[in-house]
Amino acid sequence: MLKSARPFPFAAAAASLTGLLFCLWVFLTGGRALCLTDGCTLFQDFRLAGISLWQAGIVLFSALLALALLRLSRAAYLLAALALAADAVLLCIMLFTAPCVNCLIAGSLIAVTFLAFRAACLPVRRERSRLAALWLVLLVVDLGGVVRDLAEPWTPLPAQEISSVEVYFSPSCPACRTLLSRADEIDSSAWYPVPEDTRDIWIIAGMIERLEKGMPLAQAAAEARQSVPEGEAFESDASFRLGLLRPGMLLLQLRLWRNHAHVLAAGSDRLPFVEFRGLPAFLAEPEPLPSREEEHAQAADSSVLTDIPGLGVAGFCDGESETPCEDPPALPSSGALIDTSGMVQ
Repeated sequence: MLKSARPFPFAAAAASLTGLLFCLWVFLTGGRALCLTDGCTLFQDFRLAGISLWQAGIVLFSALLALALLRLSRAAYLLAALALAADAVLLCIMLFTAPCVNCLIAGSLIAVTFLAFRAACLPVRRERSRLAALWLVLLVVDLGGVVRDLAEPWTPLPAQEISSVEVYFSPSCPACRTLLSRADEIDSSAWYPVPEDTRDIWIIAGMIERLEKGMPLAQAAAEARQSVPEGEAFESDASFRLGLLRPGMLLLQLRLWRNHAHVLAAGSDRLPFVEFRGLPAFLAEPEPLPSREEEHAQAADSSVLTDIPGLGVAGFCDGESETPCEDPPALPSSGALIDTSGMVQ
Protein backbone atom coordinates (compact mmCIF):
# COMPACT_ATOMS: atom_id res chain seq x y z
CA MET A 1 0.00 0.00 0.00
CA LEU A 2 1.44 3.34 -1.07
CA LYS A 3 1.86 6.06 1.56
CA SER A 4 1.18 9.72 0.85
CA ALA A 5 4.28 11.83 0.34
CA ARG A 6 2.63 14.74 2.06
CA PRO A 7 3.50 15.03 5.78
CA PHE A 8 0.71 14.66 8.28
CA PRO A 9 -0.05 18.02 10.01
CA PHE A 10 -0.13 16.83 13.62
CA ALA A 11 -0.29 20.32 15.15
CA ALA A 12 -3.11 21.44 12.86
CA ALA A 13 -5.06 18.23 13.50
CA ALA A 14 -4.68 18.64 17.27
CA ALA A 15 -5.82 22.27 17.11
CA SER A 16 -8.82 21.30 14.94
CA LEU A 17 -9.81 18.53 17.35
CA THR A 18 -9.51 20.91 20.32
CA GLY A 19 -11.67 23.48 18.55
CA LEU A 20 -14.27 20.85 17.68
CA LEU A 21 -14.50 19.63 21.27
CA PHE A 22 -14.70 23.18 22.63
CA CYS A 23 -17.52 24.20 20.27
CA LEU A 24 -19.41 21.00 21.14
CA TRP A 25 -19.03 21.74 24.85
CA VAL A 26 -20.28 25.31 24.53
CA PHE A 27 -23.17 24.29 22.26
CA LEU A 28 -24.34 21.52 24.61
CA THR A 29 -23.73 23.22 27.96
CA GLY A 30 -23.84 26.94 27.20
CA GLY A 31 -20.23 27.39 28.32
CA ARG A 32 -21.26 29.14 31.52
CA ALA A 33 -18.13 28.05 33.35
CA LEU A 34 -16.09 30.46 31.22
CA CYS A 35 -18.81 33.06 30.73
CA LEU A 36 -17.18 36.03 32.45
CA THR A 37 -18.89 38.84 30.55
CA ASP A 38 -22.33 39.76 29.25
CA GLY A 39 -21.11 39.10 25.71
CA CYS A 40 -21.24 35.34 26.34
CA THR A 41 -24.98 35.55 26.94
CA LEU A 42 -25.39 37.85 23.94
CA PHE A 43 -23.65 35.56 21.46
CA GLN A 44 -24.69 32.22 22.95
CA ASP A 45 -28.09 32.36 21.22
CA PHE A 46 -27.01 34.44 18.22
CA ARG A 47 -28.06 32.81 14.96
CA LEU A 48 -27.40 33.63 11.34
CA ALA A 49 -29.92 32.10 8.94
CA GLY A 50 -31.05 29.86 11.80
CA ILE A 51 -27.54 28.53 12.48
CA SER A 52 -25.81 29.36 15.75
CA LEU A 53 -22.17 30.38 15.90
CA TRP A 54 -21.35 27.19 17.77
CA GLN A 55 -23.01 24.96 15.19
CA ALA A 56 -20.96 26.75 12.54
CA GLY A 57 -17.85 26.20 14.65
CA ILE A 58 -18.57 22.49 14.95
CA VAL A 59 -18.90 22.19 11.16
CA LEU A 60 -15.78 24.28 10.58
CA PHE A 61 -13.48 22.37 12.91
CA SER A 62 -14.90 19.04 11.70
CA ALA A 63 -14.04 20.01 8.12
CA LEU A 64 -10.56 21.17 9.15
CA LEU A 65 -9.96 17.94 11.04
CA ALA A 66 -11.11 15.88 8.07
CA LEU A 67 -8.81 17.80 5.72
CA ALA A 68 -5.95 17.30 8.15
CA LEU A 69 -6.56 13.54 8.25
CA LEU A 70 -6.60 13.51 4.44
CA ARG A 71 -3.38 15.55 4.46
CA LEU A 72 -4.99 18.26 2.33
CA SER A 73 -3.13 21.04 4.11
CA ARG A 74 -3.47 23.64 1.35
CA ALA A 75 -7.27 23.29 1.16
CA ALA A 76 -7.46 23.38 4.96
CA TYR A 77 -5.23 26.47 5.00
CA LEU A 78 -7.57 28.32 2.66
CA LEU A 79 -10.61 27.28 4.71
CA ALA A 80 -8.91 28.35 7.95
CA ALA A 81 -7.99 31.69 6.35
CA LEU A 82 -11.65 32.32 5.45
CA ALA A 83 -12.69 31.35 8.99
CA LEU A 84 -10.08 33.67 10.52
CA ALA A 85 -11.28 36.54 8.33
CA ALA A 86 -14.86 35.88 9.45
CA ASP A 87 -13.71 35.80 13.07
CA ALA A 88 -11.98 39.16 12.57
CA VAL A 89 -15.38 40.56 11.51
CA LEU A 90 -16.90 39.06 14.67
CA LEU A 91 -14.17 40.69 16.76
CA CYS A 92 -15.08 44.04 15.19
CA ILE A 93 -18.74 43.45 16.09
CA MET A 94 -17.77 42.70 19.69
CA LEU A 95 -15.90 46.02 19.84
CA PHE A 96 -19.24 47.79 19.45
CA THR A 97 -21.32 45.39 21.55
CA ALA A 98 -19.74 43.26 24.27
CA PRO A 99 -16.76 40.89 24.25
CA CYS A 100 -17.53 37.18 24.53
CA VAL A 101 -14.86 35.12 26.30
CA ASN A 102 -16.03 31.85 24.75
CA CYS A 103 -15.95 33.46 21.31
CA LEU A 104 -12.43 34.74 21.93
CA ILE A 105 -11.29 31.23 22.89
CA ALA A 106 -12.87 29.72 19.77
CA GLY A 107 -11.32 32.46 17.64
CA SER A 108 -7.92 31.77 19.19
CA LEU A 109 -8.26 28.11 18.24
CA ILE A 110 -9.10 29.14 14.67
CA ALA A 111 -5.98 31.32 14.61
CA VAL A 112 -3.78 28.50 15.93
CA THR A 113 -5.25 26.11 13.35
CA PHE A 114 -4.67 28.67 10.59
CA LEU A 115 -1.02 29.15 11.57
CA ALA A 116 -0.48 25.40 11.88
CA PHE A 117 -1.86 24.69 8.39
CA ARG A 118 0.07 27.66 7.03
CA ALA A 119 3.31 26.24 8.41
CA ALA A 120 2.44 22.79 7.02
CA CYS A 121 1.75 23.89 3.45
CA LEU A 122 4.16 26.82 3.28
CA PRO A 123 7.17 25.64 5.31
CA VAL A 124 9.70 27.82 3.47
CA ARG A 125 7.76 31.07 3.61
CA ARG A 126 8.84 33.32 6.45
CA GLU A 127 6.71 36.45 5.90
CA ARG A 128 4.25 37.29 8.61
CA SER A 129 0.59 36.85 7.86
CA ARG A 130 -1.18 40.21 7.59
CA LEU A 131 -4.50 38.52 8.30
CA ALA A 132 -3.16 36.99 11.51
CA ALA A 133 -1.62 40.34 12.52
CA LEU A 134 -4.94 42.17 11.99
CA TRP A 135 -6.79 39.48 13.92
CA LEU A 136 -4.28 39.72 16.79
CA VAL A 137 -4.76 43.49 17.08
CA LEU A 138 -8.54 43.06 17.26
CA LEU A 139 -8.13 40.28 19.84
CA VAL A 140 -5.99 42.49 22.09
CA VAL A 141 -8.57 45.29 21.93
CA ASP A 142 -11.39 42.87 22.77
CA LEU A 143 -9.38 41.44 25.66
CA GLY A 144 -9.13 44.98 27.00
CA GLY A 145 -12.92 45.11 26.86
CA VAL A 146 -13.10 41.90 28.87
CA VAL A 147 -10.83 43.36 31.55
CA ARG A 148 -12.95 46.52 31.61
CA ASP A 149 -16.18 44.54 32.01
CA LEU A 150 -14.68 42.49 34.83
CA ALA A 151 -13.81 45.70 36.73
CA GLU A 152 -17.14 46.06 38.50
CA PRO A 153 -17.99 49.25 40.40
CA TRP A 154 -16.71 49.26 43.98
CA THR A 155 -18.62 49.89 47.16
CA PRO A 156 -17.26 50.08 50.74
CA LEU A 157 -20.44 48.49 52.07
CA PRO A 158 -20.95 44.73 52.39
CA ALA A 159 -21.82 43.23 49.03
CA GLN A 160 -25.41 42.21 48.37
CA GLU A 161 -26.29 39.34 46.11
CA ILE A 162 -29.27 41.17 44.63
CA SER A 163 -29.43 44.97 44.43
CA SER A 164 -32.50 46.44 42.78
CA VAL A 165 -31.23 50.02 43.21
CA GLU A 166 -27.67 51.25 42.63
CA VAL A 167 -26.81 54.75 43.80
CA TYR A 168 -23.67 56.67 42.79
CA PHE A 169 -23.12 59.63 45.10
CA SER A 170 -20.62 62.29 46.12
CA PRO A 171 -20.28 63.09 49.85
CA SER A 172 -20.09 66.84 49.09
CA CYS A 173 -23.23 66.99 46.95
CA PRO A 174 -26.33 68.44 48.73
CA ALA A 175 -28.69 66.35 46.60
CA CYS A 176 -26.60 63.27 47.39
CA ARG A 177 -26.76 64.03 51.10
CA THR A 178 -30.53 64.27 50.84
CA LEU A 179 -30.57 60.83 49.28
CA LEU A 180 -28.12 59.50 51.88
CA SER A 181 -30.41 60.65 54.67
CA ARG A 182 -33.06 58.30 53.31
CA ALA A 183 -30.71 55.39 52.60
CA ASP A 184 -32.47 53.18 55.16
CA GLU A 185 -35.74 53.60 53.27
CA ILE A 186 -34.34 52.18 50.03
CA ASP A 187 -34.50 48.41 50.24
CA SER A 188 -31.96 46.22 48.44
CA SER A 189 -29.71 49.11 47.47
CA ALA A 190 -26.00 49.37 46.71
CA TRP A 191 -24.09 52.61 47.24
CA TYR A 192 -21.05 53.63 45.20
CA PRO A 193 -19.00 56.74 46.14
CA VAL A 194 -17.74 59.02 43.36
CA PRO A 195 -15.39 61.93 44.18
CA GLU A 196 -15.82 65.32 42.55
CA ASP A 197 -12.48 66.68 43.72
CA THR A 198 -9.43 65.80 45.83
CA ARG A 199 -11.18 66.69 49.07
CA ASP A 200 -13.90 64.14 48.31
CA ILE A 201 -11.27 61.39 48.17
CA TRP A 202 -10.24 62.13 51.75
CA ILE A 203 -13.88 62.36 52.83
CA ILE A 204 -14.55 58.94 51.30
CA ALA A 205 -11.45 57.53 53.01
CA GLY A 206 -12.74 58.81 56.36
CA MET A 207 -16.20 57.48 55.58
CA ILE A 208 -14.75 54.01 54.97
CA GLU A 209 -13.00 54.02 58.35
CA ARG A 210 -16.26 54.89 60.09
CA LEU A 211 -18.22 52.29 58.11
CA GLU A 212 -15.75 49.62 59.25
CA LYS A 213 -16.65 50.56 62.84
CA GLY A 214 -20.32 49.87 62.13
CA MET A 215 -21.52 53.44 61.66
CA PRO A 216 -24.53 54.02 59.35
CA LEU A 217 -23.70 55.29 55.88
CA ALA A 218 -25.30 58.74 56.21
CA GLN A 219 -23.68 59.40 59.59
CA ALA A 220 -20.30 58.13 58.41
CA ALA A 221 -20.40 60.45 55.39
CA ALA A 222 -21.47 63.45 57.50
CA GLU A 223 -18.76 62.98 60.14
CA ALA A 224 -16.09 62.34 57.52
CA ARG A 225 -17.07 65.53 55.71
CA GLN A 226 -16.74 67.54 58.93
CA SER A 227 -13.32 66.04 59.69
CA VAL A 228 -11.73 67.26 56.43
CA PRO A 229 -10.96 71.01 56.25
CA GLU A 230 -12.37 73.11 53.45
CA GLY A 231 -11.10 75.82 51.12
CA GLU A 232 -7.66 77.32 51.73
CA ALA A 233 -7.09 75.24 54.85
CA PHE A 234 -7.28 72.10 52.71
CA GLU A 235 -5.32 73.48 49.76
CA SER A 236 -2.47 74.79 51.92
CA ASP A 237 -1.98 71.50 53.79
CA ALA A 238 0.67 69.54 51.86
CA SER A 239 -0.08 66.38 53.80
CA PHE A 240 -3.32 65.96 51.89
CA ARG A 241 -1.57 66.14 48.51
CA LEU A 242 1.33 63.90 49.46
CA GLY A 243 -0.94 61.51 51.30
CA LEU A 244 -2.61 60.55 48.01
CA LEU A 245 0.64 58.79 47.04
CA ARG A 246 0.32 56.21 49.80
CA PRO A 247 -0.45 52.68 48.47
CA GLY A 248 -3.81 52.53 50.23
CA MET A 249 -4.89 55.89 48.82
CA LEU A 250 -3.71 54.95 45.32
CA LEU A 251 -5.82 51.80 45.49
CA LEU A 252 -8.80 53.81 46.70
CA GLN A 253 -8.42 56.26 43.80
CA LEU A 254 -8.34 53.36 41.33
CA ARG A 255 -11.57 52.01 42.77
CA LEU A 256 -13.21 55.42 42.65
CA TRP A 257 -12.12 55.88 39.03
CA ARG A 258 -13.98 52.67 38.20
CA ASN A 259 -17.14 54.10 39.79
CA HIS A 260 -16.74 57.40 37.97
CA ALA A 261 -16.13 55.60 34.68
CA HIS A 262 -19.36 53.62 35.16
CA VAL A 263 -21.36 56.82 35.58
CA LEU A 264 -19.80 58.38 32.48
CA ALA A 265 -20.26 55.19 30.45
CA ALA A 266 -23.95 55.25 31.35
CA GLY A 267 -24.18 58.67 29.69
CA SER A 268 -24.59 60.71 32.87
CA ASP A 269 -22.60 63.73 34.03
CA ARG A 270 -24.58 64.38 37.20
CA LEU A 271 -24.62 63.06 40.72
CA PRO A 272 -26.42 61.39 42.31
CA PHE A 273 -26.86 58.80 39.59
CA VAL A 274 -29.48 56.13 40.31
CA GLU A 275 -29.94 52.88 38.39
CA PHE A 276 -32.95 50.62 38.81
CA ARG A 277 -32.89 46.91 38.06
CA GLY A 278 -36.52 46.23 37.38
CA LEU A 279 -39.67 48.31 37.78
CA PRO A 280 -39.37 51.06 40.44
CA ALA A 281 -41.92 50.44 43.17
CA PHE A 282 -43.31 53.98 43.06
CA LEU A 283 -44.29 53.48 39.41
CA ALA A 284 -46.27 50.38 40.33
CA GLU A 285 -48.30 52.12 43.03
CA PRO A 286 -51.96 52.60 42.09
CA GLU A 287 -52.86 56.08 40.92
CA PRO A 288 -55.75 57.99 42.54
CA LEU A 289 -58.79 58.42 40.36
CA PRO A 290 -58.62 61.79 38.56
CA SER A 291 -61.30 64.42 38.90
CA ARG A 292 -63.43 65.55 35.99
CA GLU A 293 -61.22 68.61 35.46
CA GLU A 294 -58.10 66.44 35.35
CA GLU A 295 -59.75 64.02 32.94
CA HIS A 296 -60.60 66.94 30.65
CA ALA A 297 -57.02 68.27 30.79
CA GLN A 298 -55.57 64.82 30.04
CA ALA A 299 -57.91 64.39 27.12
CA ALA A 300 -56.78 67.76 25.74
CA ASP A 301 -53.13 66.69 25.79
CA SER A 302 -52.76 62.96 26.30
CA SER A 303 -49.16 62.97 25.04
CA VAL A 304 -47.80 64.72 28.15
CA LEU A 305 -47.04 62.49 31.15
CA THR A 306 -48.17 64.43 34.23
CA ASP A 307 -49.60 61.79 36.52
CA ILE A 308 -46.32 60.40 37.87
CA PRO A 309 -44.87 62.79 40.46
CA GLY A 310 -41.19 63.47 40.98
CA LEU A 311 -39.74 62.75 37.54
CA GLY A 312 -37.76 65.98 37.53
CA VAL A 313 -34.30 67.00 38.71
CA ALA A 314 -34.14 68.09 42.35
CA GLY A 315 -30.48 69.10 42.56
CA PHE A 316 -27.28 67.60 41.25
CA CYS A 317 -23.49 67.98 41.04
CA ASP A 318 -21.45 67.96 37.86
CA GLY A 319 -18.05 69.09 39.17
CA GLU A 320 -17.51 71.68 36.44
CA SER A 321 -17.37 74.86 38.56
CA GLU A 322 -15.87 76.05 41.82
CA THR A 323 -19.27 75.52 43.41
CA PRO A 324 -20.35 72.43 41.45
CA CYS A 325 -23.42 71.53 43.43
CA GLU A 326 -26.71 73.14 42.54
CA ASP A 327 -29.01 73.64 45.48
CA PRO A 328 -32.32 71.84 45.09
CA PRO A 329 -35.17 74.20 44.19
CA ALA A 330 -38.07 74.54 46.56
CA LEU A 331 -40.35 71.81 45.34
CA PRO A 332 -43.41 70.42 47.05
CA SER A 333 -42.69 67.13 48.73
CA SER A 334 -44.23 64.19 46.93
CA GLY A 335 -42.82 61.53 49.24
CA ALA A 336 -41.07 59.72 46.40
CA LEU A 337 -37.37 58.94 46.60
CA ILE A 338 -36.94 59.86 42.99
CA ASP A 339 -37.34 63.53 43.93
CA THR A 340 -33.84 63.58 45.42
CA SER A 341 -31.98 62.31 42.34
CA GLY A 342 -31.02 63.64 38.96
CA MET A 343 -32.03 60.73 36.81
CA VAL A 344 -33.83 62.78 34.19
CA GLN A 345 -31.94 65.61 32.56
